[in-house]
Amino acid sequence: MNTALIDPPTTLFTPPVVPRENQIRNWFSLPAPDPITDYITASFLDEEVAHASWLIARLSPSAYIYREAETGRQIVAKFHAAKTGKDATRHAEREYRLTKQIWEDLDASQELRSVQPLGLQNGTIFLEFVEGLTLEDKIAIRRSQPGELHRTLEVAAVFLAKLHESSSKPKSTSDFGQAADYAYKLVDNLAKYGVLKNYPNVQNGIGNLIEKWTTDPLMWDYQATQIHGDATSSNFIFPPEGGVVAIDLERSEETDQAADLGRLMAEVTHGVNQHGGDFAEGNVFTNYLATAYCNELHSHWEKESLLYRARFYQATSTLRIARNGWLSHQDRLALVLQAFALLSK
Repeated sequence: MNTALIDPPTTLFTPPVVPRENQIRNWFSLPAPDPITDYITASFLDEEVAHASWLIARLSPSAYIYREAETGRQIVAKFHAAKTGKDATRHAEREYRLTKQIWEDLDASQELRSVQPLGLQNGTIFLEFVEGLTLEDKIAIRRSQPGELHRTLEVAAVFLAKLHESSSKPKSTSDFGQAADYAYKLVDNLAKYGVLKNYPNVQNGIGNLIEKWTTDPLMWDYQATQIHGDATSSNFIFPPEGGVVAIDLERSEETDQAADLGRLMAEVTHGVNQHGGDFAEGNVFTNYLATAYCNELHSHWEKESLLYRARFYQATSTLRIARNGWLSHQDRLALVLQAFALLSK
């Protein structure tokens, strides 16, 4: 009788247990080396120099910085087990592959790049640690540094343009259906559990507007390209020496570049509104971002059509932000109404 050999299941790396008081970017001494620090030492450090003393800091529920005390070397571990459970290995492999691909594609410009992937093990990605302020930070401190946010947005725009131009595909690969379905799901979620629960007229109005966009040929007429896929204000880091580093590329895919631009425009507007501004001020910065982006593109891109499509993605990203329960009811309703205005032709 033949017996099939089955590989034993992989034991996934899991995040360290960090005391509550140390969970907001505070360093915590790791009691003793563990399989994760053993892997980091063997893979990335000089074992003859490395000391068996480690500090860790929590960046998010799934991402932690590991700092080796003797050398000061810092490496980020992103645990997919905390996000995707039993599918962690598959998701981690996908994010590692996409990050490596984009890092290699943009390697010629070290100032405009993705974070460097260092390794992949047991459902966990190991990445370089990048010191710097996020775009969200830059928005928050914009009034103490006049002109800096404009410069920052221009750098982000140039990065996106270079990313999108590095892998454009023929128009025959385009598909707007998935984006439209996602928009409908957002509205349905807001109606069932969110701010639209008691506003059926607004819900129906937004649904009708989305339907009009789905029948517009311009939304289906684009060159697919590799996009970031999660172009939020927290996923762009600006190091002190200049440039920008993009992180969290797990949602990167080949689709409409307007999706990246529109999402970032929504994020910038919302960030400004949350940090002492309003939608009018946010629009000033998003217009600057869009102009800087288009100025960087080569002449063969149909820029007017791109900006038109970006408006739809800005609206859907605004609806996505409106789902956040930590926002006040008034803020969420204002976001929905802003999305309504963006979708109105």
